[in-house]
Amino acid sequence: MNKENKIKSIFDEIYNLNICGKDPLKVHRDISKMNINSKVMVIAEAMAPEQVRLSGVNYFFKDGTIGNTGKSLEKFLNKFEYTVYPDRPNCVYHTEIVHGFPGYEIKNGKKYIRRPTRKEIQFSIESGILQKEIEIVQPKLILLMGNTAYQSFYTYLLGIKPKNNLTKEIGEISNTKVFKRYMNIPLIPIQHSSGANPRFREMIENKKLIALIHLLVEKHI
Repeated sequence: MNKENKIKSIFDEIYNLNICGKDPLKVHRDISKMNINSKVMVIAEAMAPEQVRLSGVNYFFKDGTIGNTGKSLEKFLNKFEYTVYPDRPNCVYHTEIVHGFPGYEIKNGKKYIRRPTRKEIQFSIESGILQKEIEIVQPKLILLMGNTAYQSFYTYLLGIKPKNNLTKEIGEISNTKVFKRYMNIPLIPIQHSSGANPRFREMIENKKLIALIHLLVEKHI
């Protein structure tokens, strides 16, 4: 089975894995919009409610417009010559810790996207889908986007309890150039690119981090 067929098989598994309950709105990922040969893989928390879940394309709505999270992430990726736009050869490969949309919850009369539970995270990782994606794509760098991706990957795939919060971990890696690896692939945690996250905007200006990522992608140290 060639690489494309292996990824298609993974996408079938993601579609059929109702990690957060049956989701009649979820569609198959569009493999024509995925760069399965990308050097950079981004792993986020879970599916966004109105983008890949409904369009099959990460960061983009069904009408082809880009969402705010994608717009913010694009600014960061451009710092080391990568993009979220799927029609470009330097597009990143994107996936999630939890292969589903957790749904909404109401707090103080307002609707928020629900955070995935520990059980949902464990169930998703134990499915082996994420591990197989990494094995097939074989990126040179994995970016763990957001606290859930950082904490979950370290805990369940590396088998270590993170000693730092996300901001401190990013700072230490930037200053020391010491980072973890999975399957000998460097792991760099990054802030979530939500427009409501001021720490992401600060991270974009972290020249040490950008320089390290450049080095990892180009030389695979």
